[in-house]
Amino acid sequence: MRSCAPVLLAACLIAGSRIPLPAQEPAGAPLINRIDSLVNDYMTTKKAPAVSVAVLHGQDTVLMRGYGLASREANRKADASTVYEIGSITKQFTSSGIMRLVERGKVSLDDPISKYVPDLPAHEKNVKIRQLLNHTSGVHNYTASPEWMKTWSQDYTPRQIVAFVDKDTLDFPSGTRYSYSNTGYVLLGMVIEKASGQPYATFVQREFFTPLGLTQTSYCPSRPTDSHFAVGYQMKGDSMKVADYLSMTHPFAAGALCSTVRDLVKWQRDLVAGKVVSPKSFEQMTTPDTFPNGRRMNYGFGLGVSQMGSKKVISHGGGIFGFTTAGVFIPEDQINVAVFTNSEGGPDALAANIARAVMGIPLVTPPQRIAAAPLRDIDRDRIPGVYDFGQLVIHVTVEGGRLVAQAEGQGQGKFPLVHVGGLRFTTQVDPTLFITFVDESGKITKAQFTQHGSPAVEGTRRP
Repeated sequence: MRSCAPVLLAACLIAGSRIPLPAQEPAGAPLINRIDSLVNDYMTTKKAPAVSVAVLHGQDTVLMRGYGLASREANRKADASTVYEIGSITKQFTSSGIMRLVERGKVSLDDPISKYVPDLPAHEKNVKIRQLLNHTSGVHNYTASPEWMKTWSQDYTPRQIVAFVDKDTLDFPSGTRYSYSNTGYVLLGMVIEKASGQPYATFVQREFFTPLGLTQTSYCPSRPTDSHFAVGYQMKGDSMKVADYLSMTHPFAAGALCSTVRDLVKWQRDLVAGKVVSPKSFEQMTTPDTFPNGRRMNYGFGLGVSQMGSKKVISHGGGIFGFTTAGVFIPEDQINVAVFTNSEGGPDALAANIARAVMGIPLVTPPQRIAAAPLRDIDRDRIPGVYDFGQLVIHVTVEGGRLVAQAEGQGQGKFPLVHVGGLRFTTQVDPTLFITFVDESGKITKAQFTQHGSPAVEGTRRP
């Protein structure tokens, strides 16, 4: 479902003041203690009931353990074999499935989606498979639909899920911009079913889980009974409660898989080793396209691509009712990190810091509290809306008298905006991040986004 791919906001949310570390790589007990400390800090801050972590470096298993309770009601502890709903980490399994079918000549990346789903509305018929894979299709995201939000407990077919956006036009001409769309990956699951002649759940089981020995990875049951499965929780008011029910027919190929941190790091290794798809296909999956205007994306096929120091980082996260997850791997250094939690706190920054600790480079930590400048209610109330920055769409609302923002489809949760004057805002998470709202003739029409002094990116306010 939601994704924590390292697109623009994900980078923002893991940045902050830096703590110098020794130049050499930590090893053994000091590194494990550092990871333990990072996890414990996260659990305290986010009130996460449980966290499971797997870390590989080269041929060594640095750490493979759980923290806290997989089920508070049963007082059941988490470990590396605890099964979590992984949300949008599912997308890399779906994109790998598409690439296998491409390798077999059953699918082409330039095929229109209508070749496999012929009853789509006219505006979607010519969207290409590759545009669904890298979120440049313009197909509206069904998880942003108010109508969909009323149906969480009901079972639906994939086509019924896609139908939530049938009446919506494309958000932009296909191939011209990036906007994260779970609908696109539901459609890709339908492509897999049509081209393979198998249900999606059967396909991924036969093609990936069984042959690769991913014994605890599966299409999630809607109501698990196996004691290895974690219970998902969410904050309701000031209390942590069991998460709302969601039929797992809804996320489908966009986010319906379950796994363990142990299985995920093995999957990452198998991807790099050419055991999942060919090296050529993996290169395509991890090489972002370029937009017509020459701007480079930072998302491949179901995988985010970024830098950590001088190293290429491949990552993705997930967020689904009661669970958030993050997976990071650095092929050049053979570093693999998986962090799963049964809460909605978003462990992206934790996974990134664990990778940094393994690399022996500076961690990023939240800054000191920032004093807010006065903001009149009349000005505050002009700002809420949806701001589209191309690779990032931010929803701004007022909650409890303050402005909060959330990235569409990113899974990090909401974060308060701190006014520093002149309709310019930053965050407690990263004081180098600024969003300035632009007033034109008494109306807020757009916003400008910058971080670490980089050139401003302008986003338009949707009608």
